[in-house]
Amino acid sequence: MLEEIGQKVDASTKEGKEVKALVDAATIEAKEIKTKAMALETALNEKGATIEVMQGEIKELKAKSGRMKGEAPALISIKQMISDTILEHKEAIIKSERGPLVTNMEVKTVGVIASANLGGTGNNYISYLDWRPGMEPLGQYRFRSLCRQIQSETDFVRFPRADKPIGEGSFAKTTETNTKPQVDRDYTMIDVTLTPMAGFAIVSRQSLRNIIFLQSWLPTSMMEQLEDSEDTEFANQLVAGATGSATIQTGFAGVPEKLISFIKNLLITKYRPNAIAVDPSIWASLLVFQPARTLTGAPVGTVPYSNPFVVTVGADGMVRILGIPVYPVNWLTGGRVIVGDFSKVAIVQSEGLVMRQSDSHASIFTANEIAFLLERTENLAIFRPDAFVTAVILT
Repeated sequence: MLEEIGQKVDASTKEGKEVKALVDAATIEAKEIKTKAMALETALNEKGATIEVMQGEIKELKAKSGRMKGEAPALISIKQMISDTILEHKEAIIKSERGPLVTNMEVKTVGVIASANLGGTGNNYISYLDWRPGMEPLGQYRFRSLCRQIQSETDFVRFPRADKPIGEGSFAKTTETNTKPQVDRDYTMIDVTLTPMAGFAIVSRQSLRNIIFLQSWLPTSMMEQLEDSEDTEFANQLVAGATGSATIQTGFAGVPEKLISFIKNLLITKYRPNAIAVDPSIWASLLVFQPARTLTGAPVGTVPYSNPFVVTVGADGMVRILGIPVYPVNWLTGGRVIVGDFSKVAIVQSEGLVMRQSDSHASIFTANEIAFLLERTENLAIFRPDAFVTAVILT
């Protein structure tokens, strides 16, 4: 049926072209006849022909022109061709409806449309959530939170540190007319070079478009990793540089007693500790500490040692020893503590936190990728190493 319709369409198109050619030819001939009619009218006027004769001649020419134009045969429409073809095959169509087409029809069990209807790998629709705090561990207490930050105009910093002892001579009382004592002061200049704490990540543009949480997660996650690296770097510098006395008073065996010994040592050297950073295992030991011993050298029969007001836990859960806050941090491990006056240390930085992005790194321009760079130019300045005591007190 479709082949027959196709043939008719082709034939119809050919006939249409032929009819158009005939109409064009008839139009040209009609123009020629009209010209002749006008010439004849002029000639008759010159010869004195009557109006009746002239009108008769002109009518005859016009009639001939009308017959030449004619009407183009109507083209057979596609709709008409389909209708004619169906009528020609009417009996065959009726017979097929009553025959094998019905008896061979396959009927399937109808099921519920569900996600399983999406065949193939990864065809299920995926909607990514934006970044949420639970997607990565956050909330660590930072080294930066314990000390101040100082801005520098350059990457090369120098500051004086008083020697210990600070110099020769000392003040003394003098009597009238006697020479006063002379004193001097000695200092050591300390150099600190600021360097970038930096890192970068390369991400494809397509992933940034399609994975929504990347747009907010990348800056947050990179910042978290940068601060983790800062904590480790500065803690290692302070542990290596601390020179405060870690001597534990005789008879002090418990964790609180050892920390009290360090506080006492700093007080002797004219420092007032304001923070205690500890391995979380030490923090846990403080919470469950139960003293039940007699002080060494105490008279026989004295009550067991107890310090109910030395170690306290506030309503906010903060543990304090003699009012000094104890911070459990993951940048100290192995039972290590740092007790100190954190006003005697500072983070010096010449360039604050900067995040840059570019598609010009290496070959990422042609790979349709973007590089994200996060950095901060800084270093640790330890003004007084003897203001800090560090030791491993729990194994």
